[in-house]
Amino acid sequence: MWKICAYQPREVRYLRPMAFRVRVEALREALGRVLPTVPSRSLYPITQNILLHQMGDTLEIRATDLEVSIRTVLNVVPEEGDAVSLALPPKPLMDLLKGFGDDEVISATQRDTFLQLSSAYGNYEFGGLPSEEFPAFPKVEEGGGVLFSIELLEEVISQTAFAAGKDDARLSLTGIYFDFTETHANFVATDAHTLVRLKREDMRLSYAPKLLLPVRALQSLQQALRGFPAGDTLTLYPAEGQALFHHPMLDMVCRLIDARYPDYQSVIPQKPPYTARISTDAFKRALRRLMVLSDRTSNLIRMSFEGNTLTLSAEDPMQNRSGRETLPCEYEGPDFKIAFRGSVIGGVVDHIASAEFILRMEAPGRAVVIEPDPQVPPSEALFLAMPLIM
Repeated sequence: MWKICAYQPREVRYLRPMAFRVRVEALREALGRVLPTVPSRSLYPITQNILLHQMGDTLEIRATDLEVSIRTVLNVVPEEGDAVSLALPPKPLMDLLKGFGDDEVISATQRDTFLQLSSAYGNYEFGGLPSEEFPAFPKVEEGGGVLFSIELLEEVISQTAFAAGKDDARLSLTGIYFDFTETHANFVATDAHTLVRLKREDMRLSYAPKLLLPVRALQSLQQALRGFPAGDTLTLYPAEGQALFHHPMLDMVCRLIDARYPDYQSVIPQKPPYTARISTDAFKRALRRLMVLSDRTSNLIRMSFEGNTLTLSAEDPMQNRSGRETLPCEYEGPDFKIAFRGSVIGGVVDHIASAEFILRMEAPGRAVVIEPDPQVPPSEALFLAMPLIM
């Protein structure tokens, strides 16, 4: 169930400035959490760096591309010397750390804008930039938030991100839509060819705004949380134009997509008359084989239902290739033919974990509803796939 809580800013302990030592594995894992956010190219070179900022026995590591900002903390052992606080390129540091064993220890000190590391094997130095040049972490005002598990976040992103659009010209389709209501929550993504709606009946938040979150931000967060216990909880704090995800060891703030999301409910057929129950594994295998023989341009896969038999076929006339397979299914309705781009129908079925799925069809040119069978409460997944006109 969702819980309401207030954001508590992390306590900062002001101690005498110190350098630190730390286990290599801990530092390497912390760097790995923020690396996906560091842009490979940027109009602002400072964002291609990370920030290391020591606060006594805590080391904060931050990264940003100005749209997404992420920070993590780890415990270190303070040592005599100036506190470490500077920005530097992350890859050389990460590559160096990969050369050490997990349980080895390194010491870090700072001289001007140089990070100096020492180990049992030798000494290493990295040039950096003053910490003052690194962008400040966005501030989110305290207020009500919603609490949910890392496991749920993983499910939401994994089940929806693949269907989001990649074309920035259609900005509203490039995110995952968090649609909260008084009775349930919907997580939606679409590129106009495929749509997925993940419904959670156990989530209710009547006052929450509708949030359109960038896929890249959520995938960066997903990577950052790998290795955290699945039962750990995150708090989502909606704010004006942005959202904060808070974990005791990690914060991520991202800008919301400033665009109106399409009325996805209106495109979902209510009672399609043609229904088929199909083995998920058998369909995946047949589709994989036939896509090898399909036309490279259209990627067309034809489907024909006759009685309790599904016939799949593909051809490439230019290359003199063709294929045809039959699968048993449970079909209700008169004979019916429909066709899909193989990548579209395959992308949907690849995200179905159940043994079977149900295909609900209305007309050869209308959107098809695809549902796992059985559904696994409290989640309810629904997919739409647009067919091709034969």
